[in-house]
Amino acid sequence: MIVNLNSDSFPSLENPVRGNWVPIFLSPIRGSQERLIIGVAVFNDTGFHIEAANALNRLQCLYGAQSDIVIQVAGITLDELQADLAARSAAAVTDFRPSITGVSIGEIRVADGLSLQAIGVSWMSALSSLYDAEAAGLNAGLAALDDISYEDKFEAFAGGDRLPRLVLDYVVEARSGLAGFFRSDLATQQQRRRRSHEVSIDFSGSQLVANFGTLSVGQISRSVDLIKRRLWDLKVDRDSETANAFSRQHEMLIQMPSANDPQVSERQFEHLEVARKALETQADQEELRLEAYTTVAEIGRRVLTAETPRDGNLLH
Repeated sequence: MIVNLNSDSFPSLENPVRGNWVPIFLSPIRGSQERLIIGVAVFNDTGFHIEAANALNRLQCLYGAQSDIVIQVAGITLDELQADLAARSAAAVTDFRPSITGVSIGEIRVADGLSLQAIGVSWMSALSSLYDAEAAGLNAGLAALDDISYEDKFEAFAGGDRLPRLVLDYVVEARSGLAGFFRSDLATQQQRRRRSHEVSIDFSGSQLVANFGTLSVGQISRSVDLIKRRLWDLKVDRDSETANAFSRQHEMLIQMPSANDPQVSERQFEHLEVARKALETQADQEELRLEAYTTVAEIGRRVLTAETPRDGNLLH
């Protein structure tokens, strides 16, 4: 049987919007042809929309500790394109001049959809492994915050260490007066990912300066790299204290599984111990203290003990 098909045989959009769209490529490895699609830019005569990648935490599997840098570069790229689209409209796409190498714009194509954003969601879902269509609602919520850059929005996908926040919660529950000694962004639901040039200190008290880090059995290399960075931050902070009268203890407090943890094999624990001893040696070389604990409560009690005033009176 022959069926005659025409445009009336297919459902049509009510009040469709037509827009031009382009994929935004990022090549993280210089000289490589490997490319990631970090967003889709959709535009027409009335406006534009950038549908950004919303599953950037997947980059950790590819780039390990370097994934933070790739995520930051992606955010900077989309911020620059957004500013350029606002200033030059379509010319920003045909003549995009990013400040970072390894970024390119794909071929311009035309599509119809319910909105420019809907077109972007559709094509990101089809093209990018760094996009989760089911999480598109979260991405739309972030996009509504116009005063926040893409670089800042992407911090939510960096997959940071939860330990500093957990230590804060434990310590503040015991002694609320110590809340002001913790890094300010720890009190928010979304911790701010550090910039590459920043010195980041989790706790800066009157007696103790401390950073917190997790030595994870599933990500030992990444954990070690992050803890090394936090040790460096402590060294910089310690060296900046020139007044002997204000000499404070600088400590890297890490959490790792115990030897009898049922979820960790003997071989896995051996690898963790090798990593811990290597980190301890590096801390010793920098004249810093590194201590390993198995629970958040133990780390919290160390902070509380260090910050007990000499007269014995506690801050509440």
